[in-house]
Amino acid sequence: MTWLAPAAQGPISYDDEEEPAPPMPADEAAARRACTMCHLFVEPDMLTRKNWAEQILPRMMVRLGVAVPDYASSPEGALIKARKIYTEKPMIPVEEWPLIEHYYLTHAPEEPLPQDPRPPIGIGLPLFKTEPPRFRTPLPTTTMVQIWPERRQILVGDERTETVTFLDSDGRPTGVMRVGNVPVGFFENEGRHYLTCVGSFMPSEIYRAEVKEMLFTNGVPAGLRTVLDHLPRTTQMAFGDFNEDGRTDFALCMFGNLTGRFSWFENLGNDRYEEHVLANQSGAMNCYARDLNGDGHTDLAVLMAQELEMLIYMYNDGHGNFTGEMKFQKPPVYGHSYFEFADFNHDGLLDVVVCNGDNGEYSSPTKKYHGIRVLMNRGNNLLEEAFFFPMNGVYGVRARDFDEDGDLDMAAIAYFPDYKKSPRESFVYLENQGNWRFKCSTFRECISGRWLVMDAGDVDGDGDIDLVLGSHIHGPEAVPVPRPLLRIWEQQGPSIQILRNQLRDHRLAPPLQPDQPAAGG
Repeated sequence: MTWLAPAAQGPISYDDEEEPAPPMPADEAAARRACTMCHLFVEPDMLTRKNWAEQILPRMMVRLGVAVPDYASSPEGALIKARKIYTEKPMIPVEEWPLIEHYYLTHAPEEPLPQDPRPPIGIGLPLFKTEPPRFRTPLPTTTMVQIWPERRQILVGDERTETVTFLDSDGRPTGVMRVGNVPVGFFENEGRHYLTCVGSFMPSEIYRAEVKEMLFTNGVPAGLRTVLDHLPRTTQMAFGDFNEDGRTDFALCMFGNLTGRFSWFENLGNDRYEEHVLANQSGAMNCYARDLNGDGHTDLAVLMAQELEMLIYMYNDGHGNFTGEMKFQKPPVYGHSYFEFADFNHDGLLDVVVCNGDNGEYSSPTKKYHGIRVLMNRGNNLLEEAFFFPMNGVYGVRARDFDEDGDLDMAAIAYFPDYKKSPRESFVYLENQGNWRFKCSTFRECISGRWLVMDAGDVDGDGDIDLVLGSHIHGPEAVPVPRPLLRIWEQQGPSIQILRNQLRDHRLAPPLQPDQPAAGG
């Protein structure tokens, strides 16, 4: 595929009648040269001075080869050294490093920039019924929730137990399958069922991720078959006949940690696959297989996190050869966490709704640029930001017409909300009021769990769209969780929470008043 790198910053030309711009200060010029070698430039005010001094600049020194990596401080140090992740020679003149430090430490703020204004998040979801959870694992570490509407089941994956539990439409367990790995995704294709298993929930360079096929006998779970193993931390897969030979292939997001990749696997028949690497970088979060340009071939779209922080469309020539086009890119501090396609204006074009809210890599304050963005497709896959909802630590969103009034609403979860100032953003329902106005609300028990995963679908077969949230309480602690709240999660916090759509039930409860406090708020 063709890879589009960040645009190099070359010399600037001026018209004869224009006044030349003043020369750039030496420290800023050095910072821009160094940063844009690998990613988009990060402005100093995107992080606090403390973050720059204690977290980012020391890491930059290692990445740029100005400092020697401390392999002994990491339990995976020998493995990282063997993979030659860090350069052995300086990538910049060493004498420029003091200029870079000076630039960031001089211009960074003491406190994080405030969030943009947003509508208040009220308490009360008249469209949804919050049911008491009927399933819980001790110390919940839910890594997957999947609604299986054909069977009216919910599949729940758990990191600590390394299991998938099958729940009925009321949320009661009916069976459990031991996986021996950490399940994060469930996928169906041509009557077969697959799990992606991340290997390690926390960042790791050990390749222990797997793709497994779930086997059933008369609808009853009967075992597992390993399809692929020894993979970088793997998140999601998407199916399509990419070389049009009549056999269904699949693409695989191998997020990894410091190393990873995004590949498609050619189906050779008899459950044999050949890997074709499309992007040999870490950070592949999630992907979709669609005909993106209307030429009849199945293309791929993938969201890359880590330092890349970009959405890439990969156009297929019908023979499994892909050409990449970067649709947007943000600085590495943005922390993208999820995207999906939607059609907000009913023009038949694929719009994009994307979340950036990852805040778990290092101790970090809230970030004003975290939130939900809707990118409208203006034709020819030209994406233009039309809406932004500030939301600390947002980790997932589902754009659906939950109330069936003809427009798309959104439901979103935050794994790193601001527990001190805005605990209600743990879950937010944005009801579309038209003209990019949304009424924002949550349920009273919104911080009864720490919501990592979510799915939307018809759990009970009544035709409307329900929601299931999954709680993982022992994740990264870069954003501190109040200790009393953590103890409550440990003692009685649910593994999942069902929000049952009451559209087919005319006995809707009246909404609560917006000024009623949220739980823990």
